[in-house]
Amino acid sequence: MTIVLVVLLVFSVCLNLFPPSKPNYLYGYQLGSAKKSLEHWKVANKYASSCLMVLYSVTIILALIENQQHLDLGIPIATTLVFGVVLIYFLVEKRLKKLDE
Repeated sequence: MTIVLVVLLVFSVCLNLFPPSKPNYLYGYQLGSAKKSLEHWKVANKYASSCLMVLYSVTIILALIENQQHLDLGIPIATTLVFGVVLIYFLVEKRLKKLDE
């Protein structure tokens, strides 16, 4: 599980360092109102990638603790990922609503 989380962390770092310059259907934050304008697109991708880096870092730490202490944290790690992604969706949409005001 740690390898998958590291790959996801690398992807989120790449998304942060090399954000997509314009809306597309292959790469970047595709949900909600991100494609409303170019400004929305840039803000959504930058903010989502930062949040994903934090989420994946926390889950990697949990996975390393699991491996080191020989614990069974598979369900808590998966739950953290699911709730984290849902929370990121709402946080990004809230940030995009502030752009509309």
